[in-house]
Amino acid sequence: MSIPLYLMEEHHEAFYYWHLFIEKGYIQKKDNYLLHVDHHDDMEGGGYAWNFTPRDLSLEDARELAYERLGIADFIVPAIFQGIFSDVHIVKNLVPKPLVQEEQFIKCTGGCELTRGKMIPFLHASWRGKADSPYQFFTWREGCFEPMTIEKDVVLDIDLDYFCWDDSLKSVPPKRMEITKQAYQEFVQNPYHPFRILPKRLLQAEEESGRYYLVYEEQVPQNEPPDQERMLKRMDRLLGWLRECRIEPKVIDICRSRYSGYLHSSAYPWLEEELIQRLGKNMDIKIVR
Repeated sequence: MSIPLYLMEEHHEAFYYWHLFIEKGYIQKKDNYLLHVDHHDDMEGGGYAWNFTPRDLSLEDARELAYERLGIADFIVPAIFQGIFSDVHIVKNLVPKPLVQEEQFIKCTGGCELTRGKMIPFLHASWRGKADSPYQFFTWREGCFEPMTIEKDVVLDIDLDYFCWDDSLKSVPPKRMEITKQAYQEFVQNPYHPFRILPKRLLQAEEESGRYYLVYEEQVPQNEPPDQERMLKRMDRLLGWLRECRIEPKVIDICRSRYSGYLHSSAYPWLEEELIQRLGKNMDIKIVR
């Protein structure tokens, strides 16, 4: 049977697709293994305008949560809390790294805040298996290219920036949103404006030809993008490890990350085409449009 392969633009969409995979019967409703190949672990949590209890979501609820509430760094934690994944394996290193493993939890507070922590048996064990538990326990792993065996259903989740991370964000121009003159003046005149005192200063206000904009821009090193040969070597090393470990996923999703800028503009669509071609040589895949 062919392995379904789905393509998405940005990574928060994976939350919706994982629910779609369950509906289509590609993976189980609970207790799957997430193999997350990315330059970032995307394991952020936080507070949301959303009630996470009860934990089961309809497909439409999953779509709404993905597109209206989640960002590109916090979509995994809600899926863990739902129990979709009981193992999360982060592959973000381009060179061999020893595999590390730890039992962790996601805790829901007030129905709307998700936090992550290390499981401490004498504190948390009594919550295992309880229907009203605010905790969801899972196994966290990080590291790659060591021999291993996975016995659960695997979702292979790949961000193309993994192969091209040297130059993240440099090729994308600043993102901006038009605002009113009043909003512009409030920003420039108030040294304590909430957007000015964010933990990381990424927002500015600009005036251009009588129009006003809020501008978001990351400050990134001006490195040269990796060449194609280097990206192919990274790709072949990853696929070789999957082959040697006989890891055959139930379904694959690939994130382009081109609009966010984490994939260098010069690498698309070449990198995607090369990855799909090489996956096709290693596995029986079928792209689902």
